[in-house]
Amino acid sequence: MKGNEKVVKTLNELLADELTAISQLMVHSEMCHNWGYENLHKRLEKQAIDEMHHAEWLIQRILFLEGVPVVSKLNDMKIGKSVLEMLTNDQDAEAGA
Repeated sequence: MKGNEKVVKTLNELLADELTAISQLMVHSEMCHNWGYENLHKRLEKQAIDEMHHAEWLIQRILFLEGVPVVSKLNDMKIGKSVLEMLTNDQDAEAGA
């Protein structure tokens, strides 16, 4: 099914949001692991996996519309220097995704 180009473009923009959130969450997850916060590490890792499912759905929809998923574009990431800053940045990224 040939989809509207504007719809495919919007889906690719949303995909960039999701892929950026995944990368940011994984960095924060590993920082927490490095600092010894195992529960937080696991929680952030699980959240990243959930975001991967969102990205997968967007890719499926783009392909269904005969578009090309753009997986090479990421938005700017905001890597926190403290747990509070990380969680705030992740919450902001999720609100945008």
